[in-house]
Amino acid sequence: MLGRLAQGSGLCATRISSSSTCRGIANIPAHEYHIRMDQKVGRKRPNQDVLDRFKRLNNGMWIRAVPGKNKLRYMKDETWQTTSMYYETCTKDQCEMLDKLVTPYWLRPKHYPNDPYEAYHVRHGISSPRVNDKGNFVRERRKVLLDDSTASRYFSDC
Repeated sequence: MLGRLAQGSGLCATRISSSSTCRGIANIPAHEYHIRMDQKVGRKRPNQDVLDRFKRLNNGMWIRAVPGKNKLRYMKDETWQTTSMYYETCTKDQCEMLDKLVTPYWLRPKHYPNDPYEAYHVRHGISSPRVNDKGNFVRERRKVLLDDSTASRYFSDC
């Protein structure tokens, strides 16, 4: 029956092929963006894909490799080949999402001998780190206090 539907009408055939090629929100497997729980222990399980693809620095930032850095390197130009070996930092929203997908064990600072990422564990040129020594989130920008005329014009307490 399914073979007839795929071969019979052109509309159904294009619908089947287009849904398999594009990856919309409905086609993403649930295990990629959901927090998984261990049924025996009742605790959160770390997402193994996150641990394999990303590296969490001690300051709370996550880094990842450039996608496709090892694919068809002979066809790419030299600029791409040199820049593809760099690591990219994730955005604030991505860091928060990745923090939710792993257990608190992976959120603690790790210290390894001869760590190649040791220079990147400290953020320079920023007045406050994202996470303080207790692991609590710290604001990087101060709150802007508005004067009374601006506050009364744009905000009301009703």
